Amino acid sequence: MIMTIFILIISAGIAFVFIPKLKENKETKTIVIFSIFLLIGAALNIAVSLRIKIPSPLDLITFIFSPIKDLIVSLTK
Repeated sequence: MIMTIFILIISAGIAFVFIPKLKENKETKTIVIFSIFLLIGAALNIAVSLRIKIPSPLDLITFIFSPIKDLIVSLTK
């Protein structure tokens, strides 16, 4: 629980440092993308600190490309 609060404090600190500079330069799209990535990163870090099992992105890539690989291998035989 303490680690979660620490992660939220660090994320808020990062936002307070970078977002005013981006607002000053009127970079609205960059602020939105920055906020999304910061939110995703904070959520993943909190999940790791709470020992929640996070699936690997490699599993999705393997699921998508296995049939394609099998098709290519069958065509080359």
